[in-house]
Amino acid sequence: MGVGTICPRCFGRLGNAAPCPGCGLAFVRRGGVIDLIGEREREARAGEVESFYSKSPFPGYAAADDAGTLLDRSRRAPFLVALDAALPPDARVLDCGAGTSQLAAFLALAAPRRTVFAVDGCRASLACADGFRERTHIENLHLVRADLFALPARPRTFDHVICRGVVHHTPDPKEATRRVAECVAPGGTLLLGFYETWARVFHRARRGLARLAGRPVAWLDPILRARDVDPEKRRIWIDDQYYHPLEHILPLPTVTRWLEEFGLSWVRTVPPFADGDALLRGTPRPGAAGFVALRGGWALRGPRDPDAGLVCVIARRQSL
Repeated sequence: MGVGTICPRCFGRLGNAAPCPGCGLAFVRRGGVIDLIGEREREARAGEVESFYSKSPFPGYAAADDAGTLLDRSRRAPFLVALDAALPPDARVLDCGAGTSQLAAFLALAAPRRTVFAVDGCRASLACADGFRERTHIENLHLVRADLFALPARPRTFDHVICRGVVHHTPDPKEATRRVAECVAPGGTLLLGFYETWARVFHRARRGLARLAGRPVAWLDPILRARDVDPEKRRIWIDDQYYHPLEHILPLPTVTRWLEEFGLSWVRTVPPFADGDALLRGTPRPGAAGFVALRGGWALRGPRDPDAGLVCVIARRQSL
């Protein structure tokens, strides 16, 4: 099946012209990107965030990146290796807020029978993803430009939904969480990444010092003090972590209650890390003391945390 030919709503074939012949979904094709936003003016905060990422698409691609380098780099990340091992090779996967779609591209390259949709609201980020996909010929990766609050997916149609690092950059994180949770099929999982209140404490202090100093303090940031980070990726990290125009921090117990309200049950958090297919195996839901211990551990790892307080909670919709 050719690149960019699958409808995110009905999974039927798309032609070059709208609407979708199967479900009537309206779109504009921009290269290999199915654009559901088009030229219409966006809500003010969404427009501001898109403008920010248009200047600094995150995460950036290096000029020499190809399928091999992306696979090699991803397979050096234990979390990505575990995620790939946990997702079936023929799963239908939705990555919401995919940015330049490096995670989605990795999951598609690692299992050519997976159907992977990468959805983002930023045209420039998806253009980067489209350029990479075109030169690497990833035919099972489908790029969609859509608003997180108006996802084209029908409810409960994706085996696995990933939303790692976007709900905290929206005006209404709870509603954003509800929208992505709706997409999870019975028996499927949601991996939700967000800036957690306790886990983000050290970085917020570090960012305050950066404002006083007029620039980030490199020796306080594990990404900036690393010697093997590409200069362009370093610039993009600084923009994203120190100058983002819209950010919320969210307490884990609150996010857990939201997910339960939306019909999903606790599986686990990351960290702590789980090897291989154990990533999607259930663990006991913590009580109040367990949440304190878990979040306290995240706060203590702040100075050496390469994710600057980004944690993931995994939840599952029960099978019918």
